[in-house]
Amino acid sequence: DDLSATVLLPGNPPFRTYQAFVWALYKYFISFKEELAAIERDLITKDETVTLMAVLESLYPHLAQIKVLHKVFCTGVADVPPGTPNVVRASHLLNTLYKAIIEYDSVGEASEQALALLFSLWVETVRPYLEIVDEWIMHGHLFDPAREFIIQRNKDVPVDHRDFWYATYTLYSVSEAVDGEEKLSDAASGSSGGEQAASSRQLTMVSFLKPVLKQVIMAGKSMQLLKNLDCKEAEQHEGPARDAERTSLYMLFLESVQSRLRRGEESPTDTVTEQQATKRSLIKMQSIVARHLELGDIHDPLLAINFARLYLEQSDFHERFSGGDIIMDRSSESVTCQTFELTLRSCLYPHIQLRYIECCGNLMRTLKKDYRLIEYLQAMRNYFLLEAGDTMYDFYTAIFDKVLEKESWQQLSFLNVQLQEAVGQRCPEDSSRLSIFLETIEPTRKKQPINNLDGLTLSYKVPWPVDIVISSECQKIYNQVFLLLLQIKWAKYSLDTLRFSELFISKDKRFDGGHEENPPKDPVHQQIHRMFLLRVKLMHFVNSLHNYIMTRILHSTGLEFQHQVQEAKDLDQLIKIHYRYLSTIHDRCLLREKVSFVKEAIMKVLNLVLIFSDRWQAGFGAWKIESIEKMESDFKNCHMFLVTILNKAVCRGSFPHLESLALSLMAGFEQC
Repeated sequence: DDLSATVLLPGNPPFRTYQAFVWALYKYFISFKEELAAIERDLITKDETVTLMAVLESLYPHLAQIKVLHKVFCTGVADVPPGTPNVVRASHLLNTLYKAIIEYDSVGEASEQALALLFSLWVETVRPYLEIVDEWIMHGHLFDPAREFIIQRNKDVPVDHRDFWYATYTLYSVSEAVDGEEKLSDAASGSSGGEQAASSRQLTMVSFLKPVLKQVIMAGKSMQLLKNLDCKEAEQHEGPARDAERTSLYMLFLESVQSRLRRGEESPTDTVTEQQATKRSLIKMQSIVARHLELGDIHDPLLAINFARLYLEQSDFHERFSGGDIIMDRSSESVTCQTFELTLRSCLYPHIQLRYIECCGNLMRTLKKDYRLIEYLQAMRNYFLLEAGDTMYDFYTAIFDKVLEKESWQQLSFLNVQLQEAVGQRCPEDSSRLSIFLETIEPTRKKQPINNLDGLTLSYKVPWPVDIVISSECQKIYNQVFLLLLQIKWAKYSLDTLRFSELFISKDKRFDGGHEENPPKDPVHQQIHRMFLLRVKLMHFVNSLHNYIMTRILHSTGLEFQHQVQEAKDLDQLIKIHYRYLSTIHDRCLLREKVSFVKEAIMKVLNLVLIFSDRWQAGFGAWKIESIEKMESDFKNCHMFLVTILNKAVCRGSFPHLESLALSLMAGFEQC
């Protein structure tokens, strides 16, 4: 009665998992009632003497099975506290059956009948869950009116929103107490938008879905996304006619189980006999149900739960659970139950895996072909990572020239004009997507010349659904690398544009070491010579750093990333590949907080380059010998520090990618 009351709450959608459980119990008690009716007929005919001992002996297997059913009912249904959400009730019931099967499976032949009964009960009860999965991964619709599925839809996030992939679904998972100990709960993946519920609610994860949970989530979200895209491929594969022809996931599972059961049979004749017996059993069971409904016997004590009232009040119940039903011969179910987990692995999981591969493959092909995902990823590298060298060179050199001419460049109009001119000449389509901003930076952060570029931020408008992969958070990481590259390019450009003629020297003290065998050694010539040498050392450092970043890091990592993108099987994997790529270049460009001291030393050298360039352009006489000595000392200290740190890191093996930079800087250090 409690179970009926739970399923039949007025105004609530039908709780289909409990309905299926009721149906499975109903079928068992109908067969038990037939056994009692047969005994009653024998008593009435009085052809044979029937003793109470003989009746109990014939009923003993049924009574033992009823004890098993009662234990499952108490644990899976009756002991659940009132007010528990349906998702917990359904998960707990399925887990109870699952654990009971595993438990009896370990006993061996002594529990064959109980094992067969539990397996048939689980197969019936799991039907609504598999129907929900089937509807989701085939049509992209998570139909769960009673909110009994472990994955539930967040209605606040529309499909065409960039947060759809991350925050649309909630995965309920928490541990159950096993042998008095509480297991740690399983949290949903961040890409799945999982939210871990409060531990006080004692939620539970459905055990049988764990091995394919990722595939179910990916296939369902991919199908829903495909349905909302202008996708010809989805229409071609999922038309109404094609859907009418296909077999549901539940029926595929049952057919696979039947096929597995038939493998051990001796001859094809036995197979035909079993199929015929199955059909006869189905027809017989349906006729019994029909007669029972006609009688309206709602007070039958053998049913234990008010099945008839349940049927009468739920108009869709009989149609839902009797149509297309498959009843397996329980005598051979032990073949499957002895390896229950292997049965799931061979009879259920492959069907879900196949759908996952097909659906996610369709989505990946659609994003790459129709929505130009690969082109947008390349555009991010072209502009943020300066792979479009000629285009971005025109842009940033215009800024650097302004700096050299001591003119103001921090004007949005100037920056956007330069960017549009540089990009529009070669990629007109991207010019409408690219824009540049100047973020407000605290004055204390602009103490050094190299920090004047801080706040320069690129923005690239990425259309939906590509913005699921190239999110605003990803663009922030791109911008950090972009700023570092600009700072290195600025230092390199400042050194490359220096001219010897810019050093003002009087005619009688002009230094020309290339034509004089014994050049004068007066202080002026020595200062100029030291400036030349310092320039070469700074150029070697900056060029080594520049080559390391542009080739060893960005180019090599980019090639690896392109290969991984082509191999990605689903959108979630692609998102992780993209984020891992950004995380890799972020780390290898020494932008991680853990190695900030290395970046600070590099920034000191780059800042020193800008100071050196500024004094060079000021001409001889604008600075003193002390300033040259200070720059030489600062550079030598930073250089020595970096060589020592990088060599130690390479020797430890913690940063193998730094080996080329360490060797290059060491070669320059030997000349100091």
